[in-house]
Amino acid sequence: MSNALSVVIIVVALLAAAYSAVTAVRNRAMGWGDLAALGVLEVLLVVQAVVGFVKLSGGEGPGDSATFVGYLLAILVIPVAGAWGLLERSRWGPGVIVVAGLSVAVMIERMRQIWTGTVG
Repeated sequence: MSNALSVVIIVVALLAAAYSAVTAVRNRAMGWGDLAALGVLEVLLVVQAVVGFVKLSGGEGPGDSATFVGYLLAILVIPVAGAWGLLERSRWGPGVIVVAGLSVAVMIERMRQIWTGTVG
């Protein structure tokens, strides 16, 4: 797992959450900026998945690779599910993206802990 990529994903996830929080506080529906943030986050997560699987196939990685793979696959669904906020035309649509961004940041950190073998 790439530490630099993990940090970038965490920063983008938190920025997406913050941007959507501002949208929600302003009582606005989800807009193109929110959707773009989700798209960038999803692309970064796909890159993370590819890097993770390549490193796992090369013999690197945690002792419990099943848990890591579960996180690696599950995290790909979160931004896609966050797009559900597009259907909700109230302030709660961007609220879904806030939760998605925070969830991604936490899951990436947990994946880093699993990769390095630290107990969290």
